[in-house]
Amino acid sequence: MRIRIINTSSHKQAIQVVSKYRGNFKLHKHFGTFNTDIKKQELLKLAKEYIQECTHQTDMFSNVSPNWKLDEVEIINSQPLYLYKLLTQVYDSLGFGGDPLIRDLVVARVYQPASKRETNQILTDVFSRPYSLQTIYRHLKSSLSKGLKDDYQQSLINYAKTELHDTLRLVFYDVTTLAFASQTKTTLKDFGYSKDHRSQDTQIVLGLVVNQQGFPLYFDVFSGNTFEGGTFIGVVLGVQKLLNNTDLVVVADAGMLSVKNMDELNEAKIQFVVGARISSLSIEMTNKIVKDLDKKDKADTEVEYKGYRLLTDYSIKRASKDIHDLNKQWEKAKASIIKPDNITRKYRFITGSKKTNYSLNTSLKEKAENIAGIKGYLTNTKLSASMITEKYHDLWKVEKAFRITKSDLEARPIFLRLDETIKAHVTIIFASLAISKILEIQTGESIHQIIKTISRIFTHTIQNKNTKQTTILETKLPKSEICGKLNKIYRLGY
Repeated sequence: MRIRIINTSSHKQAIQVVSKYRGNFKLHKHFGTFNTDIKKQELLKLAKEYIQECTHQTDMFSNVSPNWKLDEVEIINSQPLYLYKLLTQVYDSLGFGGDPLIRDLVVARVYQPASKRETNQILTDVFSRPYSLQTIYRHLKSSLSKGLKDDYQQSLINYAKTELHDTLRLVFYDVTTLAFASQTKTTLKDFGYSKDHRSQDTQIVLGLVVNQQGFPLYFDVFSGNTFEGGTFIGVVLGVQKLLNNTDLVVVADAGMLSVKNMDELNEAKIQFVVGARISSLSIEMTNKIVKDLDKKDKADTEVEYKGYRLLTDYSIKRASKDIHDLNKQWEKAKASIIKPDNITRKYRFITGSKKTNYSLNTSLKEKAENIAGIKGYLTNTKLSASMITEKYHDLWKVEKAFRITKSDLEARPIFLRLDETIKAHVTIIFASLAISKILEIQTGESIHQIIKTISRIFTHTIQNKNTKQTTILETKLPKSEICGKLNKIYRLGY
């Protein structure tokens, strides 16, 4: 925003506040006309107050002594201290508290993800929070031994209940993998199925529980060769203990599905909704489901499976995608079987081996075509079919949390060796994710956009080169669109 003085048809001049962004001009307010210097100063004062009220920022040189000349002024320091203040306030509002050094590590991770050594440099140079690397590692080790992970989880559960007004009866669980820039195995670092398609590197498996808004509540770390279904029971029992909720319903994808898992949850009186693998059902049951659905869009049916409710539904859109993917896999299989010596991995529609000769599995293709468009859900709840479908589709919120973790917070590749430093890294990531998600929930903006906007506000230390007198000023962002984004932050009380 800026003040504009224009000539009027009445041969006077007028004061206006305007802005221009990407070529689009906007008149924010007309303050009136003047023909005397006194009236001009009054209108200018009103215009400046309006801009300050809108942007909540001071004019770059508003506090500079009138005796100072611009050629005498120099900026001796500039820091994004408003951003630091914002992130620390959010950290404290989540109920984390505790060690200020740990808080600074979390803030630095949200602001600019980096190694511990680079983070130390950022804290020193950008935020004037100097620590030694030895002190950082000592505090991390001490905080973990004192239960930092459990403290974070309990704080977020309390926050979700009191501030987000969530009963936490319904939670969502999924796992991902975080790769290392290393091929050396340790207790945690190991080779396994990589969701990042980095099978050549060691990894860890990360399990995450979020609420209906994608707000993180609980996490755990497992060895890189852990089967994702093997993480399910331990995490669910762990989060149930923290939640102290006897009516808990857990939603998870088909990767968690096993009769053993379902029986253990049922025995613990924990309700679940998990994805079902229709392709693993018997031919008789599959044919019955296909017949009942009759390939009618949005049709659903229910049968009993292993003592639990198996609900299925059909979608024409999903069927189209399934057939498209199936045909691509079939064409790849046909192309590969022509040169069997070049086959180095498993194909869906190829059976046999180099010793027994490869062949195309036409019966599997026919079965896949038969069940295209069908999605299944196993549950021990009494929820309606539509509610089960709706809640299962909300699993994307866990996936979004993983995207923030990997993209915005750059959780991988990991350059660490010891198990305790790996766990510390993931704990810092978890707290950073909580800050990122609550800001996104409260503002409707992505954490990337929030940081991009806020990091442009600098606190400047201005000095008169002659008198050495200094003053502190804050950058003003003139664009109305940016001011609008800032107002969302200001309205939250930050």
